[in-house]
Amino acid sequence: MLKGITPTSKSSLKMQCLFACQGDIDEADKLYDYFAKDLQNLPDFDPVPPTWIDNTKQTFNGLVGWMKENQDTLVNAYSFFQQLIVNRGVLPTIVGETDESLPPIN
Repeated sequence: MLKGITPTSKSSLKMQCLFACQGDIDEADKLYDYFAKDLQNLPDFDPVPPTWIDNTKQTFNGLVGWMKENQDTLVNAYSFFQQLIVNRGVLPTIVGETDESLPPIN
């Protein structure tokens, strides 16, 4: 039963000790003291998990930051694809075929 005790905070350690001692408060207190004496840096409570909105905001901010850092690369890629679409003769010369051998797109 002691192998299952994985404290993430002091409050969770207290609950796990109480569960391991089957509700005996005196035994749970002794077990808690045994574990807690070596765990001074353990937080009092478990951290609150981020909400869906916080996760979305962090992802969006990361994406916008990546786009700002890679503006030149994105502009070059956009220009390249725009060049391929506007000058349809560029693609067949890259592939090595002529305009007559390609079927119409539309």
